[in-house]
Amino acid sequence: MGGAVPALVNQIAIMLSIMGIGCMLFRMKIIDRAGAKQMADVVIYLACPAITLRTLMVDFDPGKLFDAGFCMALMTVVTLVSIPLTRLFFKSGEGVARYGAIFANSGFIGVPIVQGVFGEGYVFYLSIGTSVLNFFIWTYGVWLVSGDRDQMSLARVVRNPNLIAIVVGLACFVFSVHPPRLLDDVLAALGDVNTGLVMLVLGCYLAQSDLRAIVASKKAYLVCLLRLAVIPSVSIALMSLFPMIPVDVRLTMLIATGAPVASFAAILSEKFGGNYKFGVGLVTLSTLLSLVAMPVQLAIASTVFSL
Repeated sequence: MGGAVPALVNQIAIMLSIMGIGCMLFRMKIIDRAGAKQMADVVIYLACPAITLRTLMVDFDPGKLFDAGFCMALMTVVTLVSIPLTRLFFKSGEGVARYGAIFANSGFIGVPIVQGVFGEGYVFYLSIGTSVLNFFIWTYGVWLVSGDRDQMSLARVVRNPNLIAIVVGLACFVFSVHPPRLLDDVLAALGDVNTGLVMLVLGCYLAQSDLRAIVASKKAYLVCLLRLAVIPSVSIALMSLFPMIPVDVRLTMLIATGAPVASFAAILSEKFGGNYKFGVGLVTLSTLLSLVAMPVQLAIASTVFSL
């Protein structure tokens, strides 16, 4: 546990460097907006599901199943608490701001951080928690951004490759099914591209954002305060009530609930007619602030959980 904070700082430094390269490539017009979107799709629909499936195809362990249930319950409770909490700070027409405060970049940025800090085995728990988040994102989250309840789609949830990977992976876990060597190597190779692509995409978002405007926005800072401080504090308080759950599992879930604004704040805003530039700005600003906030979160949680 004591090495978790230095490991996180080192992982963030690596990711920030790649993010800078992505920003430079976008400004040099080597990558354009369409290319950034395609890379994001590769991460969301291929690399992340590959990592999830591979981490779930292990021998069955009742203890891991219990801890996974805790992760699912925690993410559900934290999300349900966040929804009314954001109503206290934002008006009904500020859906993108509320979305940014409620939904963390748990899979997109959480996976490479958890891999770097705790190892690939802990992506198992992150994936379980993220499955809950995906349900809320494609239902309540879409409604927040679009303002249209008809846009909410359970079908999108069911067809989501990440959820499919979790369902298939859990079945393999329960029956202790291991992938053939070739499939395991393919999944590992696909998973290896995740961190680099994630940060290149975020670098492209940084290049597109109007930093002057977003830095001057009080609303943006309020979103970041809720996303990076208030909601993680709620998560830490809840998890402190369950000392029977391994500390590294709880710290993994803190990364899941305390990550910066979900990249879908920008992606869904563009798709459903929301404020795309504000969404990009939130993703960018919160990601930059998380470079300081997430190590602080982890340090506080490590202290609280050791009491």
